[in-house]
Amino acid sequence: MFKKFCLIHLTEHQQILNEELNHIINDYDQFRQRINEQKQNPQDHSLIKQINQWERNSIEIIQQKAKDYREIVIKSLETFIYNIEMKFNDLSEQIKQIHEENEFNGINLNYLRNQLIEITKELNNPSYISIQQDSKAFINEILIL
Repeated sequence: MFKKFCLIHLTEHQQILNEELNHIINDYDQFRQRINEQKQNPQDHSLIKQINQWERNSIEIIQQKAKDYREIVIKSLETFIYNIEMKFNDLSEQIKQIHEENEFNGINLNYLRNQLIEITKELNNPSYISIQQDSKAFINEILIL
């Protein structure tokens, strides 16, 4: 059903409609501009920004884990080297004692040589320290649906 307007109101009504059309055109232009910006700069999309944040968070987690593991290994190595040094000092005292007493034979020399070989092997290849990777991921995976 149509309303009847007098000429004054018809002009006002037309002006209101023109303003609404201008708003629609402005919104359309803004929307077109957003489309063009996203086409030209897909890396600025909010989803890409979320992936970038996930990447930064994951790197921080890895760096913290690596720092923690380094500290554990350093403490273990300090204890390991201390124990090797104690064994070496003990062997050194045995060598010094045998040398001072000047009473040694082939069995003594073989024993000392074998002890030194064992300590050297232990120092070169610390069997109680090793790195194993867990098959479970400690980084949160993301899914793109």
